[in-house]
Amino acid sequence: EIVSIPGLSGNVNIYIDSNGIAHIYANNLHDLFLAEGYYEASQRLFEIELFGLLAMGNLSSWVGAKALSSDIVMHLIGIPQNAIMSAQYLKHNYPTIYSYLEAFSQGVNDYINTLNYRDLPLEFKLLNVRPYYWSPEYSLAFGEYMGWSLTSGFNDELKSALLYTYFNYPEINEINPYYPHFIDG
Repeated sequence: EIVSIPGLSGNVNIYIDSNGIAHIYANNLHDLFLAEGYYEASQRLFEIELFGLLAMGNLSSWVGAKALSSDIVMHLIGIPQNAIMSAQYLKHNYPTIYSYLEAFSQGVNDYINTLNYRDLPLEFKLLNVRPYYWSPEYSLAFGEYMGWSLTSGFNDELKSALLYTYFNYPEINEINPYYPHFIDG
């Protein structure tokens, strides 16, 4: 399929391998990030927008008061505020990196602009919402949210340490195998 995307300065090829993994080939980084945004939106628009709203503390704009506590938590943690400050910092101190975030956003938004109601993913229709335009702040907030959500693994490490302290290694290894066990047998 050949798609014309506004804003590209050259040709971009996206090859999907037998495992379903996209490989993007472009002549410059701007085109690469723009095509990545377009492709990602074409494959997962609802998911990225849902997580964008979640991370920016604005999920209630789609689902109503049920999400207010989630929105408040995101603001208390500071993810939306940090994303906005980070975007400004990158824009002023690392304009090249910021331009790649803008290119990705442009790709997402270019894809959104191709959609009419009939082409919207079903989830948008069920919620009776339209996609919103992506911005670098959403990318930064989503990245920060992912990093924050991965910190919950600390509790697992603490629980494992307590188990190993109170029981012997072979017993615990039966119910919670140590990772290298899978590598070297």
